Amino acid sequence: MPKILVEKGERLHKGKIAQEILHVLQNGDISLKAYHGSGITAAFLPKLEARGIGRKRKNNVRIALDRLRRQRFIEYSSVRDHNALSLTAAGEKRLYRYKFENLSLPEVEHWDGIWRVVMFDIPEDRKIARDALSRKLKRMGCFQLQRSVFIHCLPCREELSFMEDYFGFKDLITYMEVKEISQKHDIQLRKHFRLK
Repeated sequence: MPKILVEKGERLHKGKIAQEILHVLQNGDISLKAYHGSGITAAFLPKLEARGIGRKRKNNVRIALDRLRRQRFIEYSSVRDHNALSLTAAGEKRLYRYKFENLSLPEVEHWDGIWRVVMFDIPEDRKIARDALSRKLKRMGCFQLQRSVFIHCLPCREELSFMEDYFGFKDLITYMEVKEISQKHDIQLRKHFRLK
């Protein structure tokens, strides 16, 4: 993913500012004095600073806001004296997608001795989504035991529930917690997850 160069040599992934703007708007509309570049940017900067986007990125924030408005992820509304910037339905969908893209499991610090097995039986007509689910499970560090069977050593029920909603796979994904597995696979899994 391309990166944007920002202050103090810090690097920021492309789209990070837009993502943080959408997160700020998810918490509620932003009231504005006027709808022009500096007024909007000034309204966002304090909230973005709390999320790690500094004042030196003011121009990047202005560009990201304009792009989000053109893509119809945010909208400006004016009722009497009250001006506000709010998230649209398309913006909500984009946030949902960002959440899926950022979904991950923490590093293994302590293993409780339980394997988490994820199995799914997704019809052929949903092949693209099924393959996307497989790719995501691999990126999250799951070990692929068979074509539609993945194993991890950490709890991942919440993440699976989110992916089930994201893809619309209601009742197609099975999650199990297993204490014992065949010796051959146990050795493979311990090696994969670097467990003792």
